[in-house]
Amino acid sequence: MRRLLVLTLLSAVVTQSLWAQVPAKLSEEDVIRLALDRNEANAITRNQLKQAELRLKKARSYLFPTLTANASVQKLYVLPEKRLPGGLQINSGEVTLSQPIYTFGRLGSGIEIAKLDKDITANAVKATRAEIVRAAKQIYYNAVYNKHVLKIAEESLANANRNKSALGERVSFGRINQNDNIKMQADVASRKPLLHEATRGYESAIQDLSYFLNVEVEEIKELDGDLFDVPSALLVERPVNDFVDVQAALHNRRLSAAREELAKSDFMPTLSAFASYLPRHTPSSISLPGVLMTDTAAIGLRLDFELPLGGAKSYERRERSLDLNNAQLTVNRVLRESSKQQKSLIQQYNTLEKKKQSLQDAVDVANRSYKVALASFRNGSISQLQLNDSELLLTNNKISFAQNLLQMKVLQTELERLQTEGKN
Repeated sequence: MRRLLVLTLLSAVVTQSLWAQVPAKLSEEDVIRLALDRNEANAITRNQLKQAELRLKKARSYLFPTLTANASVQKLYVLPEKRLPGGLQINSGEVTLSQPIYTFGRLGSGIEIAKLDKDITANAVKATRAEIVRAAKQIYYNAVYNKHVLKIAEESLANANRNKSALGERVSFGRINQNDNIKMQADVASRKPLLHEATRGYESAIQDLSYFLNVEVEEIKELDGDLFDVPSALLVERPVNDFVDVQAALHNRRLSAAREELAKSDFMPTLSAFASYLPRHTPSSISLPGVLMTDTAAIGLRLDFELPLGGAKSYERRERSLDLNNAQLTVNRVLRESSKQQKSLIQQYNTLEKKKQSLQDAVDVANRSYKVALASFRNGSISQLQLNDSELLLTNNKISFAQNLLQMKVLQTELERLQTEGKN
C-alpha cells in the first residue's frame, strides 16, 4: 500500500512537470495545445459531458425493477392494561420488488430528454474548445504582429542612422550646414519613440499570452515564426445547419419538444407489477384477536394515477409549450445571424485579400524609392527632408501591410469558430 502511494505521488510530480513545460520557441500549435490543456472551461465542459452520460444511464435505469425494503419495531398496548401488562413487541418488515410495465411514454420521454441533454453537452464541449482555439490563435497572432512591428521599428531606426551616415559622407563635399546636421539628429531621435512604443506593445502582447496560457512571462522566450510565416486560408461558405451554434439551438428545440411530450404524458397513469414479502413476529407467544402474527407474501398489478387538483400539471404543460415556442424562435434567430455573419466575414476577408497585394506592391515601391533617395542624397540631388519622407513612407507602408495581414488572420479565426461543426 505504501509503495502504491509513493508511485502515485511520483506520477503526479512527473505529470505536473511535463504539464508545466513550455517550448523554447513557441509556435501556433504549441499555444493551442497549452491553451486546451490548461483552460479550466475546457475541463469543466468535459466533466459536464461525463455528467450527461451518467444522467442518460440513470434515465435508462428506471426501466429496471425497483427494490424497496423497510423494517419496524413497535409496542402494542391494550387499554386499559389488564390483559397485556407491559405491552406486546412486534417486529415486522417488508421487501417489495416493483417493475413498471407501461407508463404511457413517460419513461421513453425521460430517456429521450437525457439523450438530447447529452448531445447538447457534446455541442457545448465543441463550442468551448473552438472558443479556446480562436482566442489562443488571436492572442498568438497579436503577439506575432507586435513582434513584427518591433522589427519594423528597429529597421526604421537603422535606416535613420544610415541616413545620418550618408549625411556624414557629404561633409567632405561641403554640401551641408549646421541646420542640416541638427535636422538629421532630430530625425534619428524621432524614430526612438516608435521603437519604445513597439517594444512596449510586444511586451504587453507577451504578457497577455502568458496570462492566457497560465505560464510565467519568463517561460515565453521566443515566438516561433513571423507574421509572414502564418499562412492564409481560402475562406468558403459552408452549410449553416452544420454549425455548432445552430446544432445547439436545434437540439434545444428537440429537448423542449421532448419535455412538452413528457408534460402531456404526465396526465396518464402508471401500470406496474409488484411482489412483496412481509414477515411479522413477536418475541412472546401471546396472540391477540385481530393481530396476525405470520409471514405473508403478495404479488399483483398496481395502477397509480396522480392528479393535483390545483392544476399544477396543466400549468407545467403550458409552460413547456411556451418553452418550445421560444426554442423555435431561437433557432430562427441563430440561423439568420450565422448566415449573415458568415457572409460578412468572407466579404471582409476577400476585401483584405485584394488589398494585400496592393499593400505589398506599395512596400516594394517604397523600398526601391528609399534606396534611390538614399543614393541621390549622397550625391546631393535631393534634400534631407525628401530622404526622411521616403523612409517614413516605407515604414508606414510596412506597418499597414502587417495590420492587413493581422486582420485577415483574425477574420479567419472568427470564421473557423463560426463554422465549427456540431453534433447532429
